[in-house]
Amino acid sequence: MEGRDTPSAGLDRAEQYVIDQLTSYGFQGAGEDGAFLRPWTYPQALETPVAEDCYLQIESGELEGEELALRKDFVPFPGAGGQAVGELVFLGHGVHAPKEKYDDLKGGRLKGKIALVLTEEPRHKKKLEGPEISEAANAYTKLAELEKEGLEGVVFVRRPAATNAVDDKNKPLDEGPELDLQEFGFHHTWPLWNDPRNDRNQKAALPAIEITPELASRLLGEDVLELAAKMDKSGRTVRRDLDGLTVRFGSATEKRTMSADNVVAVLPGSDPALAGEYVVLGAHLDHLGFDSRGRLAAGADDNASGVSAMLEVAQAMAAAGPRRSILACAFSGEEDGLLGSRALCKDSPVSISAMVTMLNLDMIGRGKDSEAIVLGVEHNKDLGRVLKDALKLEKTGIKKTITNKGEELWQRSDHASFHAVGVPVLFFFEALPISDNEDYHTWRDVPAGVNFEKVGNTARLVFNTAWLLAQDDDRPDDSRR
Repeated sequence: MEGRDTPSAGLDRAEQYVIDQLTSYGFQGAGEDGAFLRPWTYPQALETPVAEDCYLQIESGELEGEELALRKDFVPFPGAGGQAVGELVFLGHGVHAPKEKYDDLKGGRLKGKIALVLTEEPRHKKKLEGPEISEAANAYTKLAELEKEGLEGVVFVRRPAATNAVDDKNKPLDEGPELDLQEFGFHHTWPLWNDPRNDRNQKAALPAIEITPELASRLLGEDVLELAAKMDKSGRTVRRDLDGLTVRFGSATEKRTMSADNVVAVLPGSDPALAGEYVVLGAHLDHLGFDSRGRLAAGADDNASGVSAMLEVAQAMAAAGPRRSILACAFSGEEDGLLGSRALCKDSPVSISAMVTMLNLDMIGRGKDSEAIVLGVEHNKDLGRVLKDALKLEKTGIKKTITNKGEELWQRSDHASFHAVGVPVLFFFEALPISDNEDYHTWRDVPAGVNFEKVGNTARLVFNTAWLLAQDDDRPDDSRR
């Protein structure tokens, strides 16, 4: 889902996926008037398109006069405002790296034209920097080099990012899954990775927009993704002079206050005496997006692993019929400082005092199958008893829970928002120290690195824990309130 940045069209699609799953289990929306989405306001103004100043017109060829729509066919490129008009020329990935013996710009005769270029660089093992994606593939670097050649503007083709995913036969998938692109999303932010640099501070040398691969294929007269795949295989540059095909575009953005959503859903309890109390299942759905080089923050471990497990637990709970109600939450804005969970605790769909315990799942896909870190016992001893009983209730595959280490992580995930308002919490995590996970907050956190057995084992432990909390006559000690 393009890295599920907050806010983004990819995150919106991921939220809808979670809603569809929870609905199929029998959960109901816990928001206003039964809605599954509970909005909150982002605390900082974010760059976003100015609709009235963004346009794309084709002034010759088969697409002449066709109405092309913002957020359907194109979006402005961040920080690359302005207008441009000129004949279109396809320049592969637009990478200028002569020291690496690769140059999409060779051949000249580019002055006054508009470049049509793919994001990223060729996915070739021996060209440039391979899977790491080189600085020459940075869109702002490309804009600077293309400006030197005298071009008027750039039309980027957003290529679906490689995910290192595998199919059901464990064969690699070269591209990410096909998505129902109801909205072609704009990059409101870039990821920071574990790196002090921020692409958002780079200056764009030319006005630029991004278009869909479908529109690019129509402009080229051939499938642009098939052409990209051929360049991946050959490692060679490809140029197409589209003489007579003139395009005109405008790119404009401004800072604006925006909103985001948490997914909130409830499974009503079966016991009228306890149905007014809730066991909260939580996991953050957001991640970092993808950067101006095209490096995707897939966030497979962080935190598709936790959301997947939460959904499995929710489905099992619906089948089992607990006495207390279950409140399932998929948070946005966690990567920006627990923004979504803080907003939910400030404006909760149910009373905070009615929350028996919050169980948080964040990054449970790495490490030994039989181990899980569970934080919170040091803050609420009664939950230690529940956890021990959960290990004995049914076999989970988890033989060791680490509960007395990792306090440096205590404030770093969404359970902290609930702990701050007095709700007893348990935080299920994977391994310590987090610095040992070299893929954390990088583009290398992909599905191939996830230990699915461990995710399943941890999900079983969470189910056992949630079941005991939902069935017991008494609540765990909540004297912190």
